[in-house]
Amino acid sequence: MDTKGGKLQRKMYRPPSGTSESSEQVLSEEMVARYLARKPNFLKRWFKDNASNDLLNDCIRIKDQNEYLTKPRTSLTHEMFNSIIQGHRTSRPISSSKSSVTNYTNLNENELFFELIRDIANELNVDVVCHKILTNVSILTNSDRGSLFLARGPKDSRYLVSKLFDVTAGSTLEQSLHKEDQQIIIPFGKGIAGHVASTKEYINIPDAYEDPRFNKEVDIKTGYRTHSICCMPILNRDNIVIGVAQIINKKTGTHEFTSKDINVFRNYLTFCGLGLSNAQIFELSIQEYKKNQLLLNLARNLFREQVDLERLVNKITIESQGLMQCARCCVYILDRSISSTDKPEDIHFSKGFDMVYGEEFKVTTNDFLEHSRYAKIAYHVATTMETVIINEISNNLSLAHLLIANGNDTFELKNLLCVPIMDGDGHVIGVTQIMNKLHERVFTEDDVAIIEAFAVFCGLGIHNTRQYENVVRLTAKQNVAFEVLSYHVIASEEDAQRIIHISLPEANQLRLYSWEFNDMILTDDETVLASIRMFVELDLTKKFRIPHEIICRWMLSVKKNYRPVIYHNWRHAFNVAQTMFSMLTTGGVNARMTDLERMGLLIACLSHDLDHRGTNNAFQAKVDAPLAKLYSTSTLEHHHFDQCIMILQTEGNNILQTLSASDYKLTVHYIESAILSTDLALYFRKRGDFQKLVENHEEHWTDPAKKDLLRGMMMTACDVAAICKPWEMQQVIAKLVASEFFQQGDIERTQLHVEPIPMMDRAKKDELPKMQVGFIDSICLPVYKMLAEAEEGLTPLYEGCKQNRENWEKLQQEHDKLKLLWSDSITQISTDISSKKN
Repeated sequence: MDTKGGKLQRKMYRPPSGTSESSEQVLSEEMVARYLARKPNFLKRWFKDNASNDLLNDCIRIKDQNEYLTKPRTSLTHEMFNSIIQGHRTSRPISSSKSSVTNYTNLNENELFFELIRDIANELNVDVVCHKILTNVSILTNSDRGSLFLARGPKDSRYLVSKLFDVTAGSTLEQSLHKEDQQIIIPFGKGIAGHVASTKEYINIPDAYEDPRFNKEVDIKTGYRTHSICCMPILNRDNIVIGVAQIINKKTGTHEFTSKDINVFRNYLTFCGLGLSNAQIFELSIQEYKKNQLLLNLARNLFREQVDLERLVNKITIESQGLMQCARCCVYILDRSISSTDKPEDIHFSKGFDMVYGEEFKVTTNDFLEHSRYAKIAYHVATTMETVIINEISNNLSLAHLLIANGNDTFELKNLLCVPIMDGDGHVIGVTQIMNKLHERVFTEDDVAIIEAFAVFCGLGIHNTRQYENVVRLTAKQNVAFEVLSYHVIASEEDAQRIIHISLPEANQLRLYSWEFNDMILTDDETVLASIRMFVELDLTKKFRIPHEIICRWMLSVKKNYRPVIYHNWRHAFNVAQTMFSMLTTGGVNARMTDLERMGLLIACLSHDLDHRGTNNAFQAKVDAPLAKLYSTSTLEHHHFDQCIMILQTEGNNILQTLSASDYKLTVHYIESAILSTDLALYFRKRGDFQKLVENHEEHWTDPAKKDLLRGMMMTACDVAAICKPWEMQQVIAKLVASEFFQQGDIERTQLHVEPIPMMDRAKKDELPKMQVGFIDSICLPVYKMLAEAEEGLTPLYEGCKQNRENWEKLQQEHDKLKLLWSDSITQISTDISSKKN
């Protein structure tokens, strides 16, 4: 069996003629191969006993070569990419061992070229790719060493930076890699590498010392003798220069690189351009990922710190320096209290913050804000609302007048990037300014994009912090206003002491249990005492241990918070409470209610119209009153409830102070539900459900929802209970209600220039009986009829309502007769005049 080039030669084995084997079957290599495959132990023994050293070495070489060419190799950057995507920030340091030249020594030229291309194609880390390019080029061209420069900068000012310098076939990545502070910067068109980058054409220099572009000082410093140089551009798929590779000193002969070397160099760099381009794209994606993570982290930090503006800006400056790698950062805050416009004359900085790398964060002085060159640039940015980027301070003519340093300004300004900070409405609220990119670098368009995105988060953070500070100030003002309001709305200690020392009249003396109760014969003090007596009669003061001075002070405070309007005043609230008291006691509903419900209902009745303005909910909406903005439905009722709670929470007025937290919460719920139930819009919405319960002869009323309906209907019945009073009282009260309605109608007609509804139209006051009948039929009779059916003891209310309906109907009929009489009289007079003329 012969081996040649690692391949089995297909030959037929024939024994010599005349031997005994001639009569046997002829053996082929295929038959031998099958035999050896079946007998591996025989093959091992044969190699052990018969194989020469050369044969064994050949077999080992073939095995190693096949494994090297076919074995998949894991890219370190691939692992790093997966690690980053999965959220692991740490990655192992990149290192490179000496080039594995021994792996290539036994490859032919084509296999070697293919393998070196494959070697860079499997790698995505830019540093590793650059190192492999140079080491592989050294192998292909047999050069002594090489350097690689990467292209940077915008289109109009591109330059090269030394990525790897003096790489030999045996040097490691760490030995050759130039860090940022070590990098050599070469503008396009300058020197040998710069010329190649600008022309996209290679340069082959047989004798470096004869070329004026070669810098001999490098050899003098290093002690190395440069003989020949070959420099070639690395292009991407769009034929744009992304780097320049340079090889020095061919190891053999005259040190000159041949045309064959140049062709190999060019062909290899063609593939290297693709690999390097892919690696740079990958590096950009990693950088973008990290930038996004930094911005997200910034956003989290900013939105956690919204209590104090100075602490927020401190975080902004720290994050800026870390994100942008700059030596100094300033943030300026505009004073929006002076003017909300963006006119130059209205823009003023209220505060400035400054942080120099390695120094403490500090608040700037007023002199700095008014006279420093940094503040002048910031003012320019705030007025123009445009980003300013200056990389060559000395060459900038348009802003030169703003860049003049003061005598005490010792900071060496090299470059500057300044962007406006906007709020959500597009107004400038600040300026962020970063100066002197580290490692002698300049600000790029990428930096502008990052800092502008950064400024968006800063704007949100500053705006939210300012809003928080405004809320704190407003809360403080509100607390002060509440203290002042509490002082004025709470009953005076003199009035409280006077009521405290008056003996409570008996309930029978006041006729509190009567459906025909008349408050008109009582003084204001007597109405207060009568209200306290209701709590005493229901045993609420004793069960809930309400101190006498507390309930006296609370009752006087409630009375004080009713405005002196025509009808919806303290007297109305007192009458509503007395009707509820009568329903509970005389009407027999007491047995259906708990102590907390009784307490809640009485408090609700006395408080249900607190701070009433003499106008209804519709009027609040028409005039766009602040109350209508607070509450879109049941506007006044919500306000009455809020006033009720405010009084209860004022020191010395909390009659619920002895309740447990759960009982207090439940009682407040009863109060709120009861007060809101006085909104007739809710009454109409719930009346159908209550009617169904009554028609189904509900007896127990233990279900919370059903009980809530019952309490709501009782509140409505108490609120309109004046319609059930004796006729003499009913007429007086009806006129009071109508007068208040007519007053609202007058305002609508004269100030709002709209026609009021008939019920509020003073011009239709003669139609009061007709309107009262309509009111009774639509609202009053249905609720009293349902309550009488639900609880027989409430029948007197229903009967009183029916009686007053009859009385109003009689007045309406008399009014109609009088109208008819006047109409007939006028017609008769007209007829008589006409007949006389004839």
